[in-house]
Amino acid sequence: MISTTDWPPEAATSEFATEESRRARVLPPGLLAILAPMYLFLIAGWFRAGVEKVIDPSWWTGEYLLDFLGEQRGDMLPFFVPFADSVLEPLAPVVAWFVVWTQLMIAVCLVTNRHVRLALWAGIVLNLSFTMVGRVNPSAFYLVMQVTLLFALSRPVALRIAARRATLWLVPALAFAPFARTLDPHLVIDDPALMLSFVSLLAAVTTIAVAAEPTELVGLAASSRFGRSFARRTGISPASVHRWLLADSSSSPEARPPRS
Repeated sequence: MISTTDWPPEAATSEFATEESRRARVLPPGLLAILAPMYLFLIAGWFRAGVEKVIDPSWWTGEYLLDFLGEQRGDMLPFFVPFADSVLEPLAPVVAWFVVWTQLMIAVCLVTNRHVRLALWAGIVLNLSFTMVGRVNPSAFYLVMQVTLLFALSRPVALRIAARRATLWLVPALAFAPFARTLDPHLVIDDPALMLSFVSLLAAVTTIAVAAEPTELVGLAASSRFGRSFARRTGISPASVHRWLLADSSSSPEARPPRS
């Protein structure tokens, strides 16, 4: 087993390739136990959604989907309306078939702990579509859970790579924001643009948080104007903070950052 604390290994080996391939498809048992409540909720949610549609004859004919799109017309994001008109409505029976089997396959993949990453991305695509149609609840919460599990599956990366990925997450956060319709605290939870923007922002912040070591964050803060001002005012140097962070948790109080 390759330790993730020494990532990446100095030399690529077949063992590394095998482990990386396995990690890309399944959740490690220890991590799976920690994330079990969220994981089980997604299994139950996707299985329920699929079975609900299987036993509904109007879903297979596309009638239910057409009625749903009609009801959501006023809540759809403006740029999604042409797609709904030109693709979803004309191909309603095909889209209905695709949705129901995708939902069931997501549940199967999560239950068997196989191809988990692919299942999570499939769920994200469905929930993004539902949210852009205007049905925010519960899709926004599914998005948060699925993105969290994707972070749990991802391998450690350097902070500079994480910063690039975080920038990519900020693109949809900024792109969706202009389509927000309200800032009323009672209504924002039902605003598709605001919720998608917020989820993207959370993903950007999490990307940095899971990649950054505390000492790296200290270095970034120390190089900022605020960090330099803080050091001058308090007398605490970045070097002393580094030593404190690297000290063993059982160290004596003397290991804490001394004032100059």
